[in-house]
Amino acid sequence: MAPRFSIITPVYDPPLWALEECIRSVLAQSFTDWEWCIADDCSPNENVRARLKKLAASDTRIKVEYRGQNGGIVAASNKIGRA
Repeated sequence: MAPRFSIITPVYDPPLWALEECIRSVLAQSFTDWEWCIADDCSPNENVRARLKKLAASDTRIKVEYRGQNGGIVAASNKIGRA
C-alpha cells in the first residue's frame, strides 16, 4: 500500500489566476492517494471563497476550512484539521 500524502495550503486573497494554477497543478498529479487541506485565512475576495467551495465540492479528497479572522500563514496552517 502506497503512503497517503497530505498537501497543506494556507490561502489568503491570491490572484484568481494563481489560485487556478495551484489547483491545476495539484489535480494533475499522477499519484492519486492524497488529501488536500486548504485553510482560507479570511480572504476578503468572495470569488476566492466561492472557488474554494466549488473545489471542495468537486472532490472528497479536498478539505477547506475558513478562518474567521486573518492570522497569517502560521495561524492558517495550524488551523487545518482543528476545530
